Amino acid sequence: MMKQFLLANEKVIRSEKPSILGQKEFWRGVWLIVLSIVIFAALSIFEPSFDLSFSAALSYVGVKNIPLIGTLPIISTVLEVIGVIYILISELQVYFIEYIITNSRVIIQKGVIAKDTNIILPSKISDVSVDISILDRILKLGKVVIRPEEQGRPNIILRGIRDPYSFQGAVLKLIGNVTYQNPNGS
Repeated sequence: MMKQFLLANEKVIRSEKPSILGQKEFWRGVWLIVLSIVIFAALSIFEPSFDLSFSAALSYVGVKNIPLIGTLPIISTVLEVIGVIYILISELQVYFIEYIITNSRVIIQKGVIAKDTNIILPSKISDVSVDISILDRILKLGKVVIRPEEQGRPNIILRGIRDPYSFQGAVLKLIGNVTYQNPNGS
């Protein structure tokens, strides 16, 4: 985080970058790659003589014999490329996200070229909860949901938090709930 966002006498209590494993785009990419492998295996087993390569498809438009690419299966290759793109997008998004708790506010900073900075004042937070799915439990991650005091405002969801209960505790201490106990015992 850049020092320019800190106020006078403001100290960073906790700063966290989310995990890529907590991002939906990452898992979409993984599932597309798995799907491409399953499709390739199924077509290889059940239709071994059918030519599903780029060279077969491109021969319909008059393009002949492309080295390296010509022998690749179309469906599997396209799904794998899309899957890798999803994973790369997810990695870039996570790399440029930072969640910061200071002694006076919560700051969420996102963005590659243009920075989007959301500042949440403690007086504007009504509740902080933790949402952990089965996959999150396996990966030791979670989502922290910050509910604004003002009705009609959307919840702020922080995905991919490595220790969500500790993060929740830090926000609760900031808003004045100093009696918070971590359910994990730490």
